[in-house]
Amino acid sequence: MRPLIYGNGTLLVCVDEHGVVRDFYYPYAGMENHGGYVRLGLFDLEAGRFGWLERWDVRQGYQDASLIGETVYESREFEARVTVKEMVHHEQDFFLRSIEVADTSRRPRHLRLFSSQNYHILENNYANTAVRDGPMMSHYKRDRFILQSSQPAFDQFTTGISQWMGMEGTWKDAEDGVLEGNVVSHGTVDSTLGWTLALEPGKSSTVHFWACVGRNFPEAKRIDSWIRETGVEAIYRSSRRFWGSFCMKARSPLLELPASIRGAFNRSLLTVACHLDRGGSVIASCDSEIKQQGADYYTYCWPRDAAWVAIALDRAGYGQLSFQILQFFKKIIDKRGYFRHKYTPAGDLGSTWHPLPMVQIDETATPIYAAYVHWLKGEDVRELSSLYEPLVKPAADSLVKFLSDGLPRPSYDLWEERKGVYTYSCATVFAGLQGASAMALALGDDVSAERWSEAARILRETAVSRLYDPTLGRFKRGLNDDTVDASLFAAWYLGLVKDDDPMAEGTMNSIEKELCRPNGGVARYTGDGYQGYMNSWPLCTLWLAQWHIRRGRLDKALGLMEWCVRSSAPTGLMPEQVGDKGEPRSVLPLAWSHSTFILTVVEYLEALHL
Repeated sequence: MRPLIYGNGTLLVCVDEHGVVRDFYYPYAGMENHGGYVRLGLFDLEAGRFGWLERWDVRQGYQDASLIGETVYESREFEARVTVKEMVHHEQDFFLRSIEVADTSRRPRHLRLFSSQNYHILENNYANTAVRDGPMMSHYKRDRFILQSSQPAFDQFTTGISQWMGMEGTWKDAEDGVLEGNVVSHGTVDSTLGWTLALEPGKSSTVHFWACVGRNFPEAKRIDSWIRETGVEAIYRSSRRFWGSFCMKARSPLLELPASIRGAFNRSLLTVACHLDRGGSVIASCDSEIKQQGADYYTYCWPRDAAWVAIALDRAGYGQLSFQILQFFKKIIDKRGYFRHKYTPAGDLGSTWHPLPMVQIDETATPIYAAYVHWLKGEDVRELSSLYEPLVKPAADSLVKFLSDGLPRPSYDLWEERKGVYTYSCATVFAGLQGASAMALALGDDVSAERWSEAARILRETAVSRLYDPTLGRFKRGLNDDTVDASLFAAWYLGLVKDDDPMAEGTMNSIEKELCRPNGGVARYTGDGYQGYMNSWPLCTLWLAQWHIRRGRLDKALGLMEWCVRSSAPTGLMPEQVGDKGEPRSVLPLAWSHSTFILTVVEYLEALHL
């Protein structure tokens, strides 16, 4: 789990539930994870006792609507409390930690704080260098440079070899309270720094520690100099103001919501922002702890997930961010007009378990729908024109070519588990073609508009006739697949049928009856076994909330939204899944969970004012 994350679109840092820094992504949000760990320890010089803080009692949270986090460690046995305040700057590429060590023993203390770093630069721990340079300790390899420094300066240091030929790492050297002072090491290296603190009874002392990231020493040193000139407190103040201002767009309408929903909405905006690279990619999750589908991660951009993030951002008033995502789609679309399974944040083809041509048709359709939503919200014809020829037109033409007898040819489903013709896929293709037709009309491309509109009409008629089962009183998941699946919400949400149609009512009633779990959430589908049996998904729970919003049952919708808030980590981050006992499962956080929460809140507020 990664209950605390901090990012600026270039540097993304993730902290686990024990307060250990695990992920250190640069220069893309979600690619090139240089993280191994950054962990803290404390040594009592009088008692000769050492403790790694991750073994103490831990509390974590964020400061209001900001990306400043806090981890509080406490130990009755050690008679100390350590509070770590941390952030990534919104413009400069550095990670800042302020570590306050407080005595709780009521006697004079001499303590030594340690920070141990093991970076896997360029995603491995080979051919790295760690070197002490005056008040700085740097780790580097090739064109990746991490410069660490502090106020006050460290008075203990060492570098060494980690996890090689029986050598565990310099963290072992910290456990006797005195570091060896080795200046430089290369290979599988780590480093540990120490600060000696004299504490009066009941008092505290603070160490400000930062890691500046660049492509070389001059870049990193420029940031280090800027930090020293600006001052730590001014940096925190600027960060709080920046992220508070970022969240202000939706502030007035949010006042009509319970405080818990307001807080979760702001946290969702900030979490999505962390997953958005400055180049427009949106990764599914920054949590590298997951190892799925052959020891792979969620740190890829799925066009479908990213498109739903763009839709949520547009609906919330953040069109400039959604346009960045659409620009990324322009960059990665195949010359034949479709999108592949997933991509790296740099825009390269991502790993896959899909056979060639690696096409999952909803991942081509949803970006077009996202472009349509962007057009509706901004009506900026210049932006539309810049998207139309390179993105909308080739993708819409590709969708038409993919149709056979009125339906999309078989491709992987939304959950990427089975191949066939599915209601969700049909709904996204319909919405994509309808949106493309409307955009073509706005630009005077009447021939394309008519062709896409006619294809969408035939698709809707065919899908309803072949995927709706009157004997079941609901839509089936797919041809020859009558499983109850939460993704069937798309039949009404994306316009295959109207929300007041009995076909929609019967489908959603089946979802509510069959997929609601004992803990109050909604499972993906009957018999789902991914990461546990029929876990609840905030995503699916919010789809049901959107249905109740559309039908005017706002109290029910609010209850489901509040379940999502209660099922989040104490820091407010939402997981992909929630077990029956309320525990997070799979990745934490999931960007799609947060973007759907944003979208649901916007729709709730709109319904509130009807």
